[in-house]
Amino acid sequence: MSHKLKLLYAALIVLAIVTFWPSETDRDASKIRVWKAHVDETGRVNVLGVVLGQSTLKEAEAALHSQSERALFVEMENESVKRETIEAFFPTSPDRAKIIVELDAPEDLLARIKQRAYNPMAFPSGNLKLEIAPEHSAELEQLSARSLTYIPPVSLDMVTIEHQFGVPAKQIRDLDANLHLLYPDLGLDVVLPREGNPLLQFVPLDNFDRLLGLIKTEASTTGEQ
Repeated sequence: MSHKLKLLYAALIVLAIVTFWPSETDRDASKIRVWKAHVDETGRVNVLGVVLGQSTLKEAEAALHSQSERALFVEMENESVKRETIEAFFPTSPDRAKIIVELDAPEDLLARIKQRAYNPMAFPSGNLKLEIAPEHSAELEQLSARSLTYIPPVSLDMVTIEHQFGVPAKQIRDLDANLHLLYPDLGLDVVLPREGNPLLQFVPLDNFDRLLGLIKTEASTTGEQ
């Protein structure tokens, strides 16, 4: 075999390896555990072992093998309180994703937590984050998961997402030009931002309309459906 022919074969082998060997991002994406999210036999959304509308925070911590950091978030609009939520943040998970679980807190507990909350931190939007007093820890652990937001450790494109979840039922853009891929049969909104990693937000199936109502679009600001 001539020297030139050997070089040609070597080049073809290298090309095949580059073409067919999965990239680091592909290998990471294949290990993402959120792809196994599903609706169980009772009709509830199960994400990473957290059953929305059923699992308590304590059970979610066991399923995710991580302790959470809890906080009260106050969404402001025109200097008035628009919405208050209690969220548990999981900075670590088995696949290096970041996870946020919104808790379903009754109004009386929200009022008591807000009364004793401390160390407020303001965001540029005007929204506030407050630390929750330790005395409420036991009550928080018994609250059920209202939603779960999953921020993957790697960047995901639409092709990868559609390969895992199928073609979305609908696509919309919000006022910040973020693209939302909607999967109502899974209670899932995949948000592809203009910059940064996407996020996947799961809610119980009967709360999907509520989720849509929180997405600010041109239609929602004009009252259109």
